Parts: sequence; C-alpha cells; structure tokens
Amino acid sequence: MNTVRSGARSVLKWFSPLYVVLIIVQIFLAGEGVFRLRTVYDSDTCKTSVCGGSTTLDPHRGLGFILTGPLAALFLITALLAWHPDTRVRIVSIVVPILTFLQVVLAGIGKWVGGLHVLNAVLILGMYGWLTYRLRHEQPAPVPTGPEPSPAD
Repeated sequence: MNTVRSGARSVLKWFSPLYVVLIIVQIFLAGEGVFRLRTVYDSDTCKTSVCGGSTTLDPHRGLGFILTGPLAALFLITALLAWHPDTRVRIVSIVVPILTFLQVVLAGIGKWVGGLHVLNAVLILGMYGWLTYRLRHEQPAPVPTGPEPSPAD
C-alpha cells in the first residue's frame, strides 16, 4: 500500500498545478465570453432569443464540465489513495475537489447564488495553489535502509 500512496502523492504533485493553470484558463474564457455578449442580461436569455443563440460562454462551460466532473472525481480518488501524512494537506486535497464539483451546482442555480460561483472559483484557485506549493516544497520522507550500526561497533 505504501507504493500506491507514494505514487498517488506524486500524481497529486503534478495534478494540482494542472488545476491551477486550467482554472486560470477558465477565468479567461469566462471573461472573454461575457465581454463578447451584447445587450444581454444573462447567458440563458442570449441562447434563446436576444442575440440569436449566442454560444460565447460555451468554451467556459465545456472546460468547466471537464474540471468539475471527471477531473474532480479523479483528483478526489487520487487524494484518498495518497492519504497524505500532513493532516492539513490531506484535508485540503479531499475538500477542494468537492468544492470544485460544487461549481456546477452554483452555476446551475444562477441569480444571486451565481455570484457564489465566482467566489468559490477564487477559493478553489487559492486552495489548489496552496496545495501545489505545499506538495512541491515538502521534504521527501527518509527511506529506511536497515538497522543502524551501534556506535560501539
């Protein structure tokens, strides 16, 4: 099981910075999509009538589906397999994919709750960033090589 935990920890070390980069791309796609909308109150109105079925937010939605669905599930499974010895790292690595999945719920509810979608995105970006920093700067555990020779020998 130690080999599995070690491998999962190595995967987390690369998975969390990938999330940081993809969330930054996601923020860019949201901004780019919103600023291409014209005379629209919300994207659903735009899709149905006002601007002829605009799809300006579709790249944001597409990447969001990947980040909040399959990748969040894989991250959670990897975090559970890694079961990091540092309690703080372990808790954050388990909570952050759950908050990532919550993005779909917040976006789906819309209205004023949609504002929480943006705040949650900032929170999870910070958590993935912190996790990246901690995993990249931790000292590797010493590998036991066998019994230590006694000083009298």
